[in-house]
Amino acid sequence: MKRHRASRTTFFAAVSLLFAVAMAVAQGAGRFRLPEWPEQAPKPDFHLVDVNHARRSLTDYHGRVSIVFFGFTHCPDVCPNELFKLSLVVKRLGPLAARVQVLFVSLDPERDTPELLKAYVAAFDPRFVALTGSTADINEAASSFSVQFAKVIQGEDYTINHSTGTYVVDKTGRLRLVATMQTSVDDLVHDLKVLATE
Repeated sequence: MKRHRASRTTFFAAVSLLFAVAMAVAQGAGRFRLPEWPEQAPKPDFHLVDVNHARRSLTDYHGRVSIVFFGFTHCPDVCPNELFKLSLVVKRLGPLAARVQVLFVSLDPERDTPELLKAYVAAFDPRFVALTGSTADINEAASSFSVQFAKVIQGEDYTINHSTGTYVVDKTGRLRLVATMQTSVDDLVHDLKVLATE
């Protein structure tokens, strides 16, 4: 079972990486180290709730650079690894971290209650914001960011297979950059400093 889970995770990671590489080639070298999202693409959005049950959309975070990652609290490796990396990024940003907001969107509303999400993200950084919602709301949010995911039954339990991109949205709500599992802390810090100060 663990081997199958690992192979699925590897598959989604490979797809995400290939997509990011293709995007980078299409955009060409620029001032950013991360692959750039097409400028003509529609702006993403979501309509979810935070851990205090307040309704949230991406417009609530305009004025700051948003880092959006989709996952679930029972994720065995990818989600905790990426959130830990983002916690290092935020620390490295120093005072500029006040201009950046990490958003963790749950793909598992059945198990990820607001209370559980609050404790989960706080373990990485208390400044992180966790979001959830109805299945329909989460599906819409994932689609807006081109995130692919699926519930996979494993005996009496289940897991969530999902793409592993980390999405960087600028202060105006435009999706600008996409990081992968292979993206380094240094490259994220570099690009976030550019966006946070422009």
